[in-house]
Amino acid sequence: MSRVTRAGSVALPVSLALVVLVAMLASAAPRRAMGPADGRATAAPDILAPVAWPPSTLVISEVQTGGTSASDEFAELANAGTSAVDLAGLELVYVTSSGSTVTRKASWTSSLVLEPGRHLLAANAAGIHAAAADVVYSGGFAATGGALVLRPIGGTPIDAVGWGDATNGFVEGTAASAPAAGSSIERLPGGAAGNGVDTNDNRADLAVAVPSPQNLASPPT
Repeated sequence: MSRVTRAGSVALPVSLALVVLVAMLASAAPRRAMGPADGRATAAPDILAPVAWPPSTLVISEVQTGGTSASDEFAELANAGTSAVDLAGLELVYVTSSGSTVTRKASWTSSLVLEPGRHLLAANAAGIHAAAADVVYSGGFAATGGALVLRPIGGTPIDAVGWGDATNGFVEGTAASAPAAGSSIERLPGGAAGNGVDTNDNRADLAVAVPSPQNLASPPT
């Protein structure tokens, strides 16, 4: 019996057609990788972004975790964008290295507009930066590791900075180096050049620096 085919196609025996179909299905299935020890197959991981939120122009720009006293610490925010930002409804929280404890350090329930290039300073009430701070808090940051998170109150983070041995889910990419006492970690490019680098990788975005806390009264950078 002759087999009728469409122009430009070739008829395949049934057995060969089944082989081709199985091969096509296999190529479309999720890739598998062998487990490291027991040989069981595990799904190959997809390529994931370091964090689930996009890069931001409202950032945590500098962090100091201690100086002569452990209370000589601060967290600085910066508006690295070209438009004013209202902080109303936002909070700044500290997360321990493992993520087991989250502590609010500041929140804004009424309008507070941060103009482009301006900074806001939150500092430990018992430390040397308290007098210049726009908002103070109690309790400190662990020098060995932790994370600071800027987010809508209880919501998805806008920006986060993790340092040292932090392994919690708020670290962007790889944690930045833990600054030694008397030093800080500052977002690049830093200083008078501003703090506009946010690639969602803390180690790439921040560098150890000499502390230069800026508040609402500081000139824009």
